[in-house]
Amino acid sequence: MFFNVSGLVQEGIGATRRYDLEGELRREDGQLEHVAGEVEFLRTRAGVLVRAHLNLVEPEICSRCLRPLEEKVPIEFEEEFQATVDVHTGHAVSEKPNEDAFLIDAQHTLDLTEAIRQYREASATMQPLCRPDCRGLCPDCGRDLNTGDCNCGQDAIDARWAALSGLRTSGPEGKE
Repeated sequence: MFFNVSGLVQEGIGATRRYDLEGELRREDGQLEHVAGEVEFLRTRAGVLVRAHLNLVEPEICSRCLRPLEEKVPIEFEEEFQATVDVHTGHAVSEKPNEDAFLIDAQHTLDLTEAIRQYREASATMQPLCRPDCRGLCPDCGRDLNTGDCNCGQDAIDARWAALSGLRTSGPEGKE
C-alpha cells in the first residue's frame, strides 16, 4: 500500500489528499487479506498525518469447532509519517525522526502496510467464532457438536468427582 506524497509535501501545512483504498495484504503465513476503505493525508510540519478508515477481511479458524471463517475487522487509526529527506533539497532533514515513527522514504513514498498490520493485530478478535452459539468439538471423540450430539461420554464420570455424584439431588432443599 504505497503512496507517492512528493506533491503533498511540497504544499503548505494543512494540505490534504483523500484516496479510496482497495487491495490485498499478504500475511506472514502467506495468506491474503482484503483491505478496503478510505485514507486521508494531511500535510504537517514534520511529514504527513494519515487518517485511515479501513475494513479488513481476514481468513481465520473458529476457536471452538476449527472451521475456516472470514472475520471482518474494522481498522481506524491516525499516525504521523515523518519525512526523512527535505523535498526541496534532497538532503536529510535536520530534525531526526522519532525512532518509533513511521517514515516517508527518500523517494517520498509512504507505505501503509506496516501501520495496517500493527493495527490489525491490535484489533483482531482473540478467539474468533464461526457463530456466537458455536458448540465446538467433543473433548472425547472430537465430533463437531454443531452437527449433532455424540454419545461417547454421557455416562462417564470423572474419577476425581465420583464422590460428589452421591450428592446429586432433584429438589431445591436436597431431598430426593
